[in-house]
Amino acid sequence: MRTVLFACLLFVAASIQSAFGEADGPDFFRVVNVAADDALNIRTAPDADADRIGAIPPDTDGVRNLGCQGGLGFAEWEKATPAEREAAARNRWCRVSWGGVEGWVAARFLAEGAAPAATEMPATGVPAADVPAAPEDGGPRNWEVAGVATALNLREEPSTTARVLARYVPGTILSNLGCRRVEGRAWCDVQEVGGGPRGFVAADYLRPAVAPDGAVAAGPDESSLRAGQGDFDATGKVPCAQYPGQPMAQCDFGVARSGGGDATVVVTRPDGTRRALFFARGRFVSADTSQADGYPAVGSEKQSDLNRISVGDERYEIPDAVIFGG
Repeated sequence: MRTVLFACLLFVAASIQSAFGEADGPDFFRVVNVAADDALNIRTAPDADADRIGAIPPDTDGVRNLGCQGGLGFAEWEKATPAEREAAARNRWCRVSWGGVEGWVAARFLAEGAAPAATEMPATGVPAADVPAAPEDGGPRNWEVAGVATALNLREEPSTTARVLARYVPGTILSNLGCRRVEGRAWCDVQEVGGGPRGFVAADYLRPAVAPDGAVAAGPDESSLRAGQGDFDATGKVPCAQYPGQPMAQCDFGVARSGGGDATVVVTRPDGTRRALFFARGRFVSADTSQADGYPAVGSEKQSDLNRISVGDERYEIPDAVIFGG
């Protein structure tokens, strides 16, 4: 009965999804209710008649979850009879990865499992037991999600059983906020560049992110600190306007760079006050708005190598050359 509950109730939020599946539930499965002399078949499609492409031995743990489909929605589960619930469990399939094979298995033979042993080599080629360095210790400033077929779970705590806060598709860029080993596995504290929930992801599926200038930025981003101290890498003039309808004028600026497109630009507005503009990986992400100026809305538009930025009524044009140098 526990397996039936797992197959239906653990995924109640999902109705029938696409054939590719939806990443949900635990990161890893364990094979259950398979006889000692039998195996769980891996098939090319979520169908008992689909071609068999592999088999998983009974009681195998550490089978990676790539997404499931079928079963009952929550409202349907609430109204269903025990027989209907069991029948629904038989219609649920999960896409998994095990032993170098990816395919579909019947969900009724799966239960929540544990991560593979720390000595296993994950998709990124880094032993799972290794703990990547934080930027303060010379580690990469950003991570790129890699080596996961569908999506990487962002969890509230460093555990495969913790609540999922978000899911990141391959290629998503995350800020490296430090990593640690928990129960033999490396987990990294991350947040998507530009904002979003903060949580933990398995380090197995991260690799140092290459910045737009082709470099891997390492060490902490101290550009805002340096800019606040007036320690600029370059100064000059950029087009800006402070009020509605005001024509663009040439305004003084100073820029402090941390490499990889991370920079803080401080522009002196026509009335002599200053506005700080913050960039990450060459993209505008925020400004130093405050309660005093009413927290104005900010926005940006990228046109070729020019960043057109608005902060309330203020307008700025910042070339990429200011951010990256050159």
